[in-house]
Amino acid sequence: MAATWEEILKLSQQFQSAQFAQASQRLSERNCIEIVAKLISEKQLEVVHTLDGKEYITPAQISREIRDELHVRGGRVNIVDLQQVINVDLLHIESRANDIVKSDRTIQLVLGQLIDEHYLDQVAEETNDKLQETGQVKISDLCKTYDLPGDFLKQAFSSRLGKIIHGEIDQDNRGVIFTEAFVTRHRARIRGLFSAITRPTAVINLITRHGFQEQLLYSVLEELVNSGRLRGTVVGGRQDKAVFVPDIYARTQSSWVDSFFKQNGYLEFDALLRLGIPDPVNYIKKRYKSLQLLFLKTSCVGQEIMDQVEASVDEAINSGTWVDIVPLLPSSLSIEDASMLLQQVMRSFTKQPSTLVFSDTMVVSEKFINNCAELFNDLMHQKAEKEMKSNPVHLISEEDLKQSFLIENASSSKKDKKDERRKKANGRKVRSLPAG
Repeated sequence: MAATWEEILKLSQQFQSAQFAQASQRLSERNCIEIVAKLISEKQLEVVHTLDGKEYITPAQISREIRDELHVRGGRVNIVDLQQVINVDLLHIESRANDIVKSDRTIQLVLGQLIDEHYLDQVAEETNDKLQETGQVKISDLCKTYDLPGDFLKQAFSSRLGKIIHGEIDQDNRGVIFTEAFVTRHRARIRGLFSAITRPTAVINLITRHGFQEQLLYSVLEELVNSGRLRGTVVGGRQDKAVFVPDIYARTQSSWVDSFFKQNGYLEFDALLRLGIPDPVNYIKKRYKSLQLLFLKTSCVGQEIMDQVEASVDEAINSGTWVDIVPLLPSSLSIEDASMLLQQVMRSFTKQPSTLVFSDTMVVSEKFINNCAELFNDLMHQKAEKEMKSNPVHLISEEDLKQSFLIENASSSKKDKKDERRKKANGRKVRSLPAG
């Protein structure tokens, strides 16, 4: 043991003497630079020049200084700022920053900035404080506050929900975080408000008036309707034109429609629109699937009205008279509606004696027209005789026409013979001329 201690003391003395001894030969600064350059060129030494050229720094040291600076700045640092601190080219800093991100999952590179988990925990704590105070926080607002992408924040917060952030992300609108108390409070408000509605109401008006969060309201409203807690339906989906129709109004509405149609045999589209039915045609088709209805321009009529018009037309044809269907129809039907109805009815009379339709709504039998024409026969003969006496004309008989035809033929044949003789005379004159 004593021998070992003596050896230690001897080594210590040799070290001190080596420290205080003066070197017989010294390397100049230029020689050192050349040696380092040689080692770098032969890839035996990996170092980086500083920007001022006075120092060399190893990549490992750059990484250590980046981590130290990241810690000092609270877990978030811009790479451009690191260049001024470490005093090396930005290219080397970016290279080492990428290596750090690859080797350490707790550090991320976002928009040219290094961010670690400690900083994200701090952001999550600040967000939770604001969330508990207001009940909801929008990711878009946090993007402006922290100058970070929305997708990055959503990913960072998703792993911290229930731990640091005591809230939940809306599944239909993932850009908003709610507290459970906020959702419960709004669910109670929505339930109470929509339970008191007795007529169709535009959802967008309620959102504006009471300050509801739009996506949350639609989600809660859909949940309450599907569970049966709210008696009604939402017409129009999640759009600005969405309308909530309570069941009590729908029942009253359907009762009125059924009663009116049963008593009158037709339904007017404008009347259904005034009742709050946005699509009257589809509503009628769905409600009266089993009935044969005729859809016109402004209304639809049942089989009873069609049968009444058809019977009147049939009677007019068989009795040789005429009928105008307008007085047979409800006053709310337009002329265009009456015309469309008559066209449908007349398809049943294609094999009947010919008829004519006047002014789109009047059916006249051919027998009636003939009877009317006979009433004017005597009058027409009297007018013809009176006209002949006042303005006499020569009547040409068939025999006169034959004589005229024969005279015209004779004159034309004479003319042809004269032309033929003239041509022969000209031909003789040409042959009698001397040859030259």
